[in-house]
Amino acid sequence: MSTPTPRPRRRTRLVTAGFIYLAVLLAVGLAAGGRPNNLLVWIFSFLLGGLLVSGLVSGLAMMALRVTRIEPRTGSVGQPLVIRYEIENRSRFIPAFDIRVEELGDGAGRGAWEQVCHAWVMHVGPSERAQAEAVLRPLQRGVLRLAGFAASTTFPFGIMRKRVEFAQAGEVLIQPEVRELKADLIARITAGGIGGHRLSRDPGGADDFFGVREYRPGDSVRTIAWKRLAGTGELATIERSRSVPPRLRILLDLRVPTSEIRVGEGEAARELEERAIVLAASFAQLAERLGYEYAASVVGFEFPPIALRRGYFHRERIMSMLAAIDLERPRSRGSGLASSDERATVLVIHPDRVDLAVAPDAAWHFTARQFESLLAGAPAGVTP
Repeated sequence: MSTPTPRPRRRTRLVTAGFIYLAVLLAVGLAAGGRPNNLLVWIFSFLLGGLLVSGLVSGLAMMALRVTRIEPRTGSVGQPLVIRYEIENRSRFIPAFDIRVEELGDGAGRGAWEQVCHAWVMHVGPSERAQAEAVLRPLQRGVLRLAGFAASTTFPFGIMRKRVEFAQAGEVLIQPEVRELKADLIARITAGGIGGHRLSRDPGGADDFFGVREYRPGDSVRTIAWKRLAGTGELATIERSRSVPPRLRILLDLRVPTSEIRVGEGEAARELEERAIVLAASFAQLAERLGYEYAASVVGFEFPPIALRRGYFHRERIMSMLAAIDLERPRSRGSGLASSDERATVLVIHPDRVDLAVAPDAAWHFTARQFESLLAGAPAGVTP
């Protein structure tokens, strides 16, 4: 969160009702000037006074207003992104009413998001603070840059809009979109492979027999080796192995520059790359939902591989890595995972063509063109 400029820009604009009001004011003024009488003069004076009071009241309230944006660290494409604003009224006597806050955007941010709803607060008393929330919907993956925002009000008569613009730069890392894949997709990939269900080398749990050790205070009575106690007279504890969930490494192959990707009729190379990133994010989300251990690597960019883990923060780390991929940067020709001692099923995602040399022989390969067939609800018969 950064501090807004100490001298915000102030603007005054007439709204639709203000133009109608001004037209009526001019008509009454011309009538009062052409054939002056007490009634027309009083009406003209009343309308003119309302215009002056509207500008004075709203202007004094907005002069003492300061707004600070509080943006989140991350968001997701297509998902609501909540932006909070702290509205401070520095005036000691004048309250502020009907305050509306909206993002202005800039040339780099146009088309990167759409405004779902503006932030609004009804009342901020003298020397008080209030918070309001606006909702944006990000449309692109990557860094969402917010340039400035404006606070405005049409109080008290809705004739003119007093507007105060604040220049506060902000950035939000937008993670790729996540689509729901077929629930049994990863299970079919890892079944029978080195990344499938297996027994851990460490004790724990209550599965198959692992070994016997000396009894320690606090061990459960259920784990005592009674036969050994009967034979030796010494207490011993039975240890059992624990089951380890399947392991999956997601390898995103982006070594081929965008200009060298082969595209068919109606296809765009950049769209295929983005679809491959979305597919990688969707696989990570599915693995997390099923309780698998999973990892991620990107070939073509200098990102360190993420080790096998699971959990919310592990998922956020992978999603942030995918969000930070800048497809405009030069690519590197890495070796991928041609050889690895990691006990995990390797799943490789390519934008267009499959390159078997990037991963071990037992790896599974998918392309961005298969994306629609892997989604939940896709027609049956498409198998990995």
